[in-house]
Amino acid sequence: MENKKYNIMVVDDDKNLLDLLEINLKKSGYNVVSALDGIEGLKKTKIFKPDLVIVDLKMPGMDGYHFCWNILYEDGLYISPVPKIIILTARDEKLDRGISKKIGVDAYITKPFEIEMVINKVKALLGENVMGIKKKIAVIDDDPNVAELICTNLLPDKYECVRALDGEDGSKLIDSEKPDLIVLDLLMPRKTGYELCSEIKTNPATAKIPVILLTKKKEHRDRYIGTVFLKADEYVPKPFDINDLIKKIEKILG
Repeated sequence: MENKKYNIMVVDDDKNLLDLLEINLKKSGYNVVSALDGIEGLKKTKIFKPDLVIVDLKMPGMDGYHFCWNILYEDGLYISPVPKIIILTARDEKLDRGISKKIGVDAYITKPFEIEMVINKVKALLGENVMGIKKKIAVIDDDPNVAELICTNLLPDKYECVRALDGEDGSKLIDSEKPDLIVLDLLMPRKTGYELCSEIKTNPATAKIPVILLTKKKEHRDRYIGTVFLKADEYVPKPFDINDLIKKIEKILG
């Protein structure tokens, strides 16, 4: 997988630091766009649609917290999928770390820092350079044959498959297993896929997990609800071609 497919946004009011990050990220093969404050960064983020954002906390106009909040909640409908976020700041306070985690930030790096450490964190969050670590797929479907079909066709050296047979158990599975991707049926007992997908995408701890919806419903309205209202990453009608589904999983996870 080539790094150049990924878009990185860097937002910091320190021009020298901005240039340092931009130069080194481009050397690593990424497309990079930068901004000197949160307001400019937010405007560019909507257009550029980055896969990952590196942002300072203390900036004029709009600070890092408000910037992150806008991306994750206020403007999430326009920025999809939601990018990974790295906070880069001189503030090494427990309170700031706690707030960042609660908002849904993926990593918190304090200044001064080694540029190599930042690059490695970017790679790790984008699923690169993580040799030997399998991606975990959660398949939540009340039809055990569907789960078996999907899990047996995932390459065992690349993926680990975990399963649940209804939405309630699926919710517990997500909390305990923390999957990298979720394949979710819409119509299930105890808790529907609609309900579970809404929970996933509105919870900061799980909002960035890609979700593929499986359903027998093929109407345009249902697809719209799934991908726009529920913010699912893919919508696959049943019956489906297993090879096409595996390709979608591989494309999303990289």
